[in-house]
Amino acid sequence: MSSLNLDQLSDYLDGDQNEYGLDFAATHGFLCAIAVGPKFDTWLDALFDGNPNKVPSEIVVQVKLWLEQLRQSLANEEGIEFPFEIEEADVDSSLGDWSVGFVDAMFLNEEAWFTPEFEEQLVDLTLPMMIFSGVDEEDAQMESFRRNGQLMDELAEEIPDNLNELFLMYHTQS
Repeated sequence: MSSLNLDQLSDYLDGDQNEYGLDFAATHGFLCAIAVGPKFDTWLDALFDGNPNKVPSEIVVQVKLWLEQLRQSLANEEGIEFPFEIEEADVDSSLGDWSVGFVDAMFLNEEAWFTPEFEEQLVDLTLPMMIFSGVDEEDAQMESFRRNGQLMDELAEEIPDNLNELFLMYHTQS
């Protein structure tokens, strides 16, 4: 069995050969959403824009290993570590790219995520991802959040705990 090679994934996902997928940071965000959120069977197809068969098989294996590692970390209550430095809490950063991937995956499975039972809590827990992703650019409140550097730093720090909360919300029976 292969072992996870983040360097190989980073080289491919951030390289010119990657015609169908997200970049490295956004892929991690996408996989985090798949790991913490409700079941979504067609995630691989969605990740590579309907073309997973055009992606080198070793990359597909690595992406699946990455997702499994994320799920295992969550199940073991270890939390998720970012595979990149959060250089600044800004939309135009690796964290911004990560958030784009997270939000993309979430909205691909929107009905399962936004159930009445979880909706209020979900909105609170995903607010940092929504702000960093840059969606709702026309929303005045979102823009005021983005202009507040201290608030952006605080929101960035909340993301790992929020991922744990989302995982527990969707993966434990009450």
